Amino acid sequence: MANELAPNSVRTYRLAPEGFRAARNKLLRQRISLFAGLVVFLLAVQYKTFGDSWRQGSIASLLPALFVILIVLGALVSGVMKGVKRNQESWTSYELAIGEDFLIRRIKDFPELEIQRYEVTSIKESAAGLHVETKMKDRAIGIAPALIDYKDAKERLSRWMVPVQESQQGWMTPTRWMWKLPLLFLLLFGCFYMTTRSWIIIATGVPLLVGLSWSLWLIRKSVQVSAHMKRLSLFTFLPLLAVASKLIQAIRNWH
Repeated sequence: MANELAPNSVRTYRLAPEGFRAARNKLLRQRISLFAGLVVFLLAVQYKTFGDSWRQGSIASLLPALFVILIVLGALVSGVMKGVKRNQESWTSYELAIGEDFLIRRIKDFPELEIQRYEVTSIKESAAGLHVETKMKDRAIGIAPALIDYKDAKERLSRWMVPVQESQQGWMTPTRWMWKLPLLFLLLFGCFYMTTRSWIIIATGVPLLVGLSWSLWLIRKSVQVSAHMKRLSLFTFLPLLAVASKLIQAIRNWH
């Protein structure tokens, strides 16, 4: 079919349905890592309560804390399952239109993203597929190898610019460290809430305040984030207020 199309015609590509399994497994591995980190965080926060109750032989006093942990874990499991379902909907709704001088990406619940040929500054290729970049980092389109007729799409884009092979950078690649950021935030939160020393509260609270504010700003303005995630990001104001409140108390009551 690709050979029957004129060189300057517009063609729409979709992702192969069977390719979702690998994407789903990758997502689950990331979520399980985050899940494990949150469990450790909850156990660490409740450690003192558990220790005091265990020494006093008051097993019943552990029940409220265990109940809260179970509710949180249940909510996390439910969230992961819903997240997998939304990712599958995004996968099946993905459309990539390539014309003579434009590239359009359409995904359910995501803003439509169009890149003109003159905007493209580089096209990089790695094991993860093609990455069409512009001067604005957020205005970029990733093309997975699971795309039906991936080679045809690559050939069409090669007429714009020859793809550059991107070397692997290990753990420093954005796709590897971006999903580990929540674990770092959990570690900072643990230190922040378990300490009583003002200097530690300041040392962990300031990065948390800056990091959460920066993350919220990025999510709200990004065209790479779904409308659902942008709505959920508003809940970031709750930990922001909690962190700011404790920082103020630590400064006022320095010890």
